[in-house]
Amino acid sequence: MFKITLNYTPSLTGETTSIGANGSTLTYNGTDYDFSSLPDGAQVEASHPAEGIIKNVGGVIHLTVAYHVPYEEADHIQSTDINDYIVNLSSGALQCPIKRRVASV
Repeated sequence: MFKITLNYTPSLTGETTSIGANGSTLTYNGTDYDFSSLPDGAQVEASHPAEGIIKNVGGVIHLTVAYHVPYEEADHIQSTDINDYIVNLSSGALQCPIKRRVASV
């Protein structure tokens, strides 16, 4: 299981970040990262795609990753509450927490 903090930045290049999980493997933009060798209680300095520190707390991998949604798709007013960008993911695809623009008629 993962506890992921999303470091959201609107993408000016149209990039959309995709994140998924399966057991101790995190998939970030199609590349798998296996965290099964990180023992409980350990922490390591992150490298791409994670930022800061990665730690294993009771079998839950805590990490921060860059998260992009195209600028033209994202609502310009997003939550400022960090808790809205912290997600728990054990399997499957991450559901995007970024508010999208409402299409005008």
